[in-house]
Amino acid sequence: MALSTENKLYISLAVLAVLGGAFVLQSKKEKEEAASYTLSGQAAALPKLELSDDDLKKIDKITLSKPASGDAGAAVDVELTKTGEDWKITKPIEATANQANVKSLLENLKSLKATELIDGTKTNYAKFGVSDDKALHAVFSKGNGVALDLYFGESGGRGQMTRVGGKDGVYAIKGYSSFLYARDVKGWRDMAILKFEDNDVTNVTIDNANGSFAFTYDKGKTTKNEFKKGKDGSAAPIKNYDESKLVDLLRAYKALNADNFADKGKTEADVGLDKPVATIVFTLKDGAKRQVRFGGTSEGSSHWAKVTGSDDIWSVSSWATEWATADEKKFQKSEDKKPDANSPHPGGGMPPGMPGGMPPGHP
Repeated sequence: MALSTENKLYISLAVLAVLGGAFVLQSKKEKEEAASYTLSGQAAALPKLELSDDDLKKIDKITLSKPASGDAGAAVDVELTKTGEDWKITKPIEATANQANVKSLLENLKSLKATELIDGTKTNYAKFGVSDDKALHAVFSKGNGVALDLYFGESGGRGQMTRVGGKDGVYAIKGYSSFLYARDVKGWRDMAILKFEDNDVTNVTIDNANGSFAFTYDKGKTTKNEFKKGKDGSAAPIKNYDESKLVDLLRAYKALNADNFADKGKTEADVGLDKPVATIVFTLKDGAKRQVRFGGTSEGSSHWAKVTGSDDIWSVSSWATEWATADEKKFQKSEDKKPDANSPHPGGGMPPGMPGGMPPGHP
């Protein structure tokens, strides 16, 4: 039976569809193979950034720098140097570094991995934020050589835009954590200024404008407390003394960290430490004393302070400062802890004859 013109048309279309599908599949396969060759070639050309534990142990100097900018904030210019097993800040000041923060930075180097070449030229360094005037420049040195030299710029969905020192081009990398690199000097400095065990404390004295306090302490308990109001008052036990208050004071000071430090060149007179507003002294079992003097306000409610044995001037938060500048009320029981003198059962709890809160004879 002869096929109609319409049926011939349908058959032709079907054949074309099959041929077209085969062509698309073949093209797709060829593109995938080409892409795989390209990706493997790109991967081979990407710089190796991640460092091993052995590499990290050899790093003995870190420099971090970034120019100031309106969007990114103040300039960063810090040098960290390793002496023995410990790290120190050697620029812009000389001080003990925060060992945990340096360790976290070095650990991050093991996670860095270049994933893509974004631009193989120098042309777009500024566009991607990796130019000298925009990038955060991090150099990790070992001995007389450089272990890693990186310029970090913009970040986005493709990763952190990065330039590698001595190599043209912009790369996307994964594993970068900006907060580990972009700390200010305060973030790199060890801010611990006082450390002791509260059970090692035997005596605490406080002198301020309200008067003088003296506490004797033994294994979590106050064995003696006195307060002398003003300069001419006589010492007497604190009324309604709350023993938990001294515990809170020791908690505030036994691992005291500063929230900032004074600029180099500041004197005691500049910050009010020549005439302290308060002095607190902790005496330990071995006879050692830890003294903190407080001067004027630094920022907000924090005060400038100086610890015996250190020439540094620190800023200490109000939580610690308020204990040093306290009045007698600070160490007294709060109103809700005082027994009610008008209560028929001032000892608290249930009235006599009402065990469990039920009246006598109640089933």
